Amino acid sequence: MNPAGAGPSAIPPSLDTTLMQYAWVVIRFRCHICKRAGDARLAVCAQRYGANATLGSLLGVFMSRCPYDPHNPARKPQKYSYRCGAYLPDVMRSGPPDLPPAMMGLTLIEGGKGDMLPAKPGAEPHRRRVGDT
Repeated sequence: MNPAGAGPSAIPPSLDTTLMQYAWVVIRFRCHICKRAGDARLAVCAQRYGANATLGSLLGVFMSRCPYDPHNPARKPQKYSYRCGAYLPDVMRSGPPDLPPAMMGLTLIEGGKGDMLPAKPGAEPHRRRVGDT
């Protein structure tokens, strides 16, 4: 088993993942527009909404409390207004969200020594003046 805690055949969670299949203890919610954020414990969500509730349905609950919720019947639909930007940052992520960076392992970065800029500028070519001998 690798340090990330997920084997090579582990499937990252999606919005259709049920709470019973979700591998981590905390479900994180974020919003791009109103900057709201919330963390919910998996056991509490399973008790309140049932073990077969999906992450998408929990995201809908998070969106329902947003001032920019597009599904709110009291809010008049507007063409150019803000819409809720709620999302789950851990969806489609292969490793656990709370893994320390030291345990993540090394990351291969494209490029190498040939792509590096020189440490000091090279000598500029000597330019001759016109008419200079």
